[in-house]
Amino acid sequence: MSRTPVEQSIMNLIDLFHRYTEPNDTIDMRGLLRMLKENFPNFLKACEERGKDFLDHIFEDTDKNKDQMIEFSEFLMVLGIIAVEYHTHSHGAPLCSGGGQ
Repeated sequence: MSRTPVEQSIMNLIDLFHRYTEPNDTIDMRGLLRMLKENFPNFLKACEERGKDFLDHIFEDTDKNKDQMIEFSEFLMVLGIIAVEYHTHSHGAPLCSGGGQ
């Protein structure tokens, strides 16, 4: 059975998560930062140019159970913050203007 484009997008997010996970299916802080730097350089550059350090608190803000690991649901929260920023940007706001935080 073939996947719809939206189903494939979800599978791509799962693949992205698994590219950076530890054997226990979680991402540590180093892995999360590497994933963000490798996959969202334009977003991070825009934050830097606006004087914001997006990476500074993202791990602590999304590690809801405070186990020092990012589970898939917490990973989706990180992507959700970035997605909201891009959505706000699509309506004319500067990228990394705070719409996702």
